[in-house]
Amino acid sequence: MKGLDYIAAFHGHEHEPDKFVVAVDSLLNATGATVRAIPFGCDQTSIGWLDGVECGDKRATLLYCKQNLSAFRLDYKFTEHGQKKTDSGRFFVLQQPDLPNVFVAFSVGSTPFFRRALLPLFEWLYPAVMLAFVANQKLKRLLDTFKAEGGYTNLIITRASQRLRYREGTQTRKIMPMVSWPDMTLSEAFQWIEEHNGWFHSLEFEVMSHERALAAIGVTRQGIVKADALFARAYEAFTIPVCKTIHANLKLFSQRARLERPDLSALPLVIDFERDQFRDVEENRRLIEAMQLLEGASVSVLHGNPYVHLSILDYHDGSAFDLWVLDRHRLILVPQLKASVPAIKRLINHIFDDYAEGRLLDYTNPQP
Repeated sequence: MKGLDYIAAFHGHEHEPDKFVVAVDSLLNATGATVRAIPFGCDQTSIGWLDGVECGDKRATLLYCKQNLSAFRLDYKFTEHGQKKTDSGRFFVLQQPDLPNVFVAFSVGSTPFFRRALLPLFEWLYPAVMLAFVANQKLKRLLDTFKAEGGYTNLIITRASQRLRYREGTQTRKIMPMVSWPDMTLSEAFQWIEEHNGWFHSLEFEVMSHERALAAIGVTRQGIVKADALFARAYEAFTIPVCKTIHANLKLFSQRARLERPDLSALPLVIDFERDQFRDVEENRRLIEAMQLLEGASVSVLHGNPYVHLSILDYHDGSAFDLWVLDRHRLILVPQLKASVPAIKRLINHIFDDYAEGRLLDYTNPQP
């Protein structure tokens, strides 16, 4: 039917939760629109609390809830070319049936709505809402699996946003942002980023079947997926594994504060770099300099040579940690009397971003 607005019709329909992802996929095939999926964790097992939430100039309103699928309207204000404007958009939230504290928000069609309103809303809701964190090596594994299981001939990187860890002179270790359109294969892109001591903030790529491009897909370090086709496959390959990681991290990070146990005992976490990361004492200095870049926190150096002992106080909620380096391979994170899940996640994110990535383990049960 000429003039039919398929996206408006999609938003106006009450969808069945178990068929929602397939419905999105069908919409993309019919219209060439784009969908974005934002996985996130929450300290509650229901998303009903989001109804009526106001974040600055944004307000969310629940339109309907059917089992584990909720539809919302988001009203917001923004400034464009010096003029203040108002607008609204729709989004959906799907609770993962077997992961009660994990959800996925969906934005269909409008890139300005996603950038101006929806993503800022979820970022503002921290720490009640925690977005994902995808380490570089995990991102590479997800991409390899997506390519192999789909039988695609190639994934060609069309746009990359990366951060390179570098030292300015010999004093400061910083993150250097870069944006590029490298037109590389996956293996070339990840080899390049490893050689330059960095990580990908986001990757956009074309899914190739021989000489034909089937879809344009993007994945970010926060686990956000963007797709204009093949969404059901992308959802299974990227979003579901990220949801499982969020669930695992919520479980791993919880109950770490000493005050949460009768004997006030410590439950440390370990970052295993799986190499001789601290074979040189000079590496101690680099770690200390990286940790001193942590915003919104106090970082005190109690010992720096031959071992490292740092005391960290998070100004956001008063969480406190001791950080130790006692051997060449591992960094030990010891939560103190107060240690919230968001503060633990923020600290680990900072280490991975500004210093180096490793494998996160429970100190008392150091299994992968």
